[in-house]
Amino acid sequence: MSQNDGVTRPLTRRPGRPLGGQLDVSRDVVLDAAERVIARDGANASIDAIAAEAGVTKPIVYDRVGSRADVATALAERLSERMAVAARSALGGRGFTRSSLASFIEANLRTVVDHRDLFLYVTGGSTDQTSLGRLVLAEQSVTPLAKALQNWRQRAGLDPSVADSWAYGMVGMLQMASLWVIGSPSANPRVVADQLAELLWYGLVGERRPDEQSNNYDP
Repeated sequence: MSQNDGVTRPLTRRPGRPLGGQLDVSRDVVLDAAERVIARDGANASIDAIAAEAGVTKPIVYDRVGSRADVATALAERLSERMAVAARSALGGRGFTRSSLASFIEANLRTVVDHRDLFLYVTGGSTDQTSLGRLVLAEQSVTPLAKALQNWRQRAGLDPSVADSWAYGMVGMLQMASLWVIGSPSANPRVVADQLAELLWYGLVGERRPDEQSNNYDP
């Protein structure tokens, strides 16, 4: 209780604040703040700025999420999920054809363009942070892609054992292509996606080179 001008009142605190006045926030609140800061300040956004945006101190950021590398890893998971959602939407249940491959690539590229600074934050930083951020993005995409490639190769009567290495190779290529696209004003995601699909498609079908209409396999 507090006393002022002879009137006794109960002590109050703002909603969400524990005794002591520190804002009690969740991991998602910190990550949401991190995304806003990155969108505003770019890929060099600091932990100090993230803490200020979330309305907490740096130790709270470290407690809820971790270091800069941990923040980048968590945001990489968010970005990879957005890529997966965009890819599923672009494919729309279509079978594995050259055109659907191009749509898959374009969806990934456009997601990176839409989240340019977030992508750079995730894949930037120190050498360890860069490798970890890229690996998180890759691993989220590789498993479903490898499974689709394996099923497609089996149905086409081709060797399915290449699926894992091809999936990692494709995702790695997409990450480097993404860096080029966001750094080059003249690089059109749709054109780049079509060109990469052409490169990959003939590797996928091998020496048979059937047209995509006869290889509309649904992985």
